[in-house]
Amino acid sequence: MGDRAYAPSSKPVPVAALRSANGSANGSGGGPPRPPPMVPGRVPPPPMYRPKPMQPAARRGRSGRGWCCTCCLWLTLVLVGLVFLGAIALGVFYVIYHPQLPSFAVTSLRLAALNVSDSDSVTSRIEFTVTARNTNEKIAFTYGDIAAAFSADGTDIGEGTVPGFVHAAGNTTVIKGSASAAALTVDPVEAASLRSKKSHAMSVEMDSKVGFQIGRFKSKRLNVRVLCARFTAGLAKPPAPSPAPIIVAAAPAPVRSKIRLSSSSSGSTTTDAKCKLRVKIWIWSF
Repeated sequence: MGDRAYAPSSKPVPVAALRSANGSANGSGGGPPRPPPMVPGRVPPPPMYRPKPMQPAARRGRSGRGWCCTCCLWLTLVLVGLVFLGAIALGVFYVIYHPQLPSFAVTSLRLAALNVSDSDSVTSRIEFTVTARNTNEKIAFTYGDIAAAFSADGTDIGEGTVPGFVHAAGNTTVIKGSASAAALTVDPVEAASLRSKKSHAMSVEMDSKVGFQIGRFKSKRLNVRVLCARFTAGLAKPPAPSPAPIIVAAAPAPVRSKIRLSSSSSGSTTTDAKCKLRVKIWIWSF
């Protein structure tokens, strides 16, 4: 029998040797190692888990919301305290002075003229008297100029101004003034109503600035409106002309004497109409 020659069996090359050989061939011996090639039928191992280092918890500061709540709480407490102190001061003031509002009444009114032309314009003259009473014993009132606006049957017929004055404590003051209108144009329906009536339902609005005074203390003046209504007035009759003197002759000696007839009434109407007082502070009226 002849001898058979067998080729030497080659051993499998390790993966690490192949990796180092490939790295040397590519010239990247110093670079990061490449991942091993995929071997059929072999699953690569999962990546190694490396836990992150623990970091110290950040210190929490005071939040903005908490600071805002604290400010709101203190502000509310301050406002409540101020309201409480103001209520105490008002109570003490009321007990000591017992303040009362002044009262007003239109005691007389004379409609001296009220003419309505064919062009629906009004010409008028009104003379009036207002009585103001101050029942306070320690409080005086100071009035600025008083603007009075009159209306008849709901139609404006005249305006006037009365100078301001000081209303002393416990004093009754009589205010006399006049109002007028010259060619004041009104609505045709209102003009016809004024022509058809002999007696008119009158009302007046008086606006002024009023402050109170206690001793040397003077308060700031506030806007005040006085409303007077529910009284009537008719057009005043003009005074009758004086008659001519009558000469009476008597015997034996002639004697001359003059006899004058009394004139008609002035047309002044006594009303004693009560008025309402309203105090206006900014946009509120009391």
